[in-house]
Amino acid sequence: MALQQSQMEMAVTSKQEFLTFIIGREQFGVEIQRVQEIRGWERPNPLPNVPPFVKGVVDLRGNIVPIIDLRERFRLKAEYKPTTVVIVVHVLTSQGERTVGLVVDAVSDVKTFDINSLQPPPDTSTDIKAQFIIGLASIESTEQSRAADSAAKVKASRMVVLVNIDRLVNEGLIEEITSDLP
Repeated sequence: MALQQSQMEMAVTSKQEFLTFIIGREQFGVEIQRVQEIRGWERPNPLPNVPPFVKGVVDLRGNIVPIIDLRERFRLKAEYKPTTVVIVVHVLTSQGERTVGLVVDAVSDVKTFDINSLQPPPDTSTDIKAQFIIGLASIESTEQSRAADSAAKVKASRMVVLVNIDRLVNEGLIEEITSDLP
């Protein structure tokens, strides 16, 4: 009986919530406990001598927060539209916890995934995204058939890339950006 209870507790703890968001046609997710807030896009104050995906910094209630465009970090086209948002997250660096803003095309939903059931990232050393991936998960959805004369609903599966934001943000870069800030 105690063993069953322990196994049930392990099953419960392997489930984790992720905030899902969209970049281009792909869906990604970050751990919800790392998310501080979601803000509309506003142009940050630029910084000199930083990579192009670092858009600058904003003052967030007295804290200077670097803004990183994930689309450019992933070497994708970045357009600023009404749905463009900044997800403010906490990342862990060698100097402790830092707050960073991540620019994405849109926020989707909060989803729960079983960490033990994730698919491993693909083994493609040339793909910049692979080094930032915790794992891959699927979301089942029901969609209306596209046929004009059909009212049938079709089950579809959509892949979600779960991101390791500590690696993604590159702690050396964050430390470099924030070391000269007040």
